[in-house]
Amino acid sequence: MIIERYDYFLLDLDRTLWDFDANALAAMHMLLDKWDLPIGEREVFFERYEAINRRLWDDYEAGIIAKEYLRRERFHQTLKEHYGIDNLNAAEQMGKEYLEFMALGDILMPGAQEVLEAIAARDGKMAIVSNGFKEVQYRKLRVSKIDHFFSAVMISEEVGVHKPDPLIFQKALEALCGQGVEIDDNIKSRTIMVGDDYPNDIEGAINFGIDSFYYNPSNKENPGNAVWHSRDLLSLLSN
Repeated sequence: MIIERYDYFLLDLDRTLWDFDANALAAMHMLLDKWDLPIGEREVFFERYEAINRRLWDDYEAGIIAKEYLRRERFHQTLKEHYGIDNLNAAEQMGKEYLEFMALGDILMPGAQEVLEAIAARDGKMAIVSNGFKEVQYRKLRVSKIDHFFSAVMISEEVGVHKPDPLIFQKALEALCGQGVEIDDNIKSRTIMVGDDYPNDIEGAINFGIDSFYYNPSNKENPGNAVWHSRDLLSLLSN
């Protein structure tokens, strides 16, 4: 099995272990049920929201905007630009409630539970490495009942840098290895990063000097620099 080659496992959370899209859709339905806004077809609203959200997330990860701005403006801009609803206070409240609903999600990606159990069975040490919001990521882990698998959780806003900055990978590995252990080439050779976001997860791992598994369920074009590449997380359990 691929996992037998490694002792340390750094794993992304959203869209790698936790099914972000399914859980986000459920959360958005709960939010819209509560607010009952005149937005017409919800599928159209979701598409418009997601386009704005992705643009704002890129700015957030680049350090251009703060998370409070992102949380408010993804709703404010969607409602203002597409529906003529200009209400900052409502947008801010919606942003807060959306995260609360998101944290209730417990749907995992196919194969995630099996992979975590297999790594744990061979005493592999695991850490979450995520660019998500800290107040939501910890709750996602608890609600989906996978928090016990991880010896460390590295959230970008707590570390002070976002993936793909090598520092967040360094901090995660230091947390797994213990205080005073030098993160040398031997330890790095026994470490793998598993993630679905090529620029953040895979290029970040490459720049840090560790192997990577590019989880690519939608079969996007593979740039080719990941050590492992598959549409199926269960490929981690194959030869």
